[in-house]
Amino acid sequence: MKDYKDTRKGISKHAIIADSAKIGRDCYVGDLAIVGDECMVGDNTIIDSRVVLRNTIVGKNCTIQSGSIIGEVGFAFERDNNSMSLEKFPHYGKVIIKDNVEIFANCTIARGSLTNTVIEEGTKIDALCHIAHNVHIGENTQVTAGVVVGGSTIIGNNCWLGLNSTIKHKIKIGNSVIVGSGSSLIHNVEDKDIVAGNPAKSIKNKISLSDDKLFLMGGQSKENQNKEHRFTLRKKDYSIRLKGLAYLNILIGAFLTTI
Repeated sequence: MKDYKDTRKGISKHAIIADSAKIGRDCYVGDLAIVGDECMVGDNTIIDSRVVLRNTIVGKNCTIQSGSIIGEVGFAFERDNNSMSLEKFPHYGKVIIKDNVEIFANCTIARGSLTNTVIEEGTKIDALCHIAHNVHIGENTQVTAGVVVGGSTIIGNNCWLGLNSTIKHKIKIGNSVIVGSGSSLIHNVEDKDIVAGNPAKSIKNKISLSDDKLFLMGGQSKENQNKEHRFTLRKKDYSIRLKGLAYLNILIGAFLTTI
């Protein structure tokens, strides 16, 4: 399977680029995209049509698809003790997107409040996802369509978050974790666990798959059970691994119907 690379370059005459923004070499900025004050975009990055960047730094070789809004103020209010009125909590942080990140259409990623929101290198975020303020997502993690991540949550490297799963605010997910589709995650998750359900619980001991198939989803492998490693998707294994991904998702869905 040949790698697909978007080779578009140039800045649309209909894009809005702030004077203080910096755009790297060989980038593409599409129609009606907005790159706000002091935003930075690294080399060879695609900013597609109607994308809005504010308070954001984007690395090299990234793709942000149409309609995504990144760096707006997050949802945070404090209630006045006397009047019970809601007062907006200030946001001073940025969104930091590292190299080789792909963000699909119509996602929202909020800027940090007192710390930055960070998406580490190689992570892929599918369409219609929401990432709240102060979230930190590790390297080479897959966030599939419809996932909602609450504020100040930490997600490790090489994780797989299933379709329409919901991650509660202020929790920690370890490295190489698999979260089943439709799960509601409200507790911390240890490294290399598999969780599913509402509320999500560990089901790793109820799934009998080879380590190779677990590796497809969450970066788990027999040879590296006792040490961390970076997840590499080899081209020659691509079609086989997609089948393994679908198979494990079917098993998780079947399990959910029994609990």
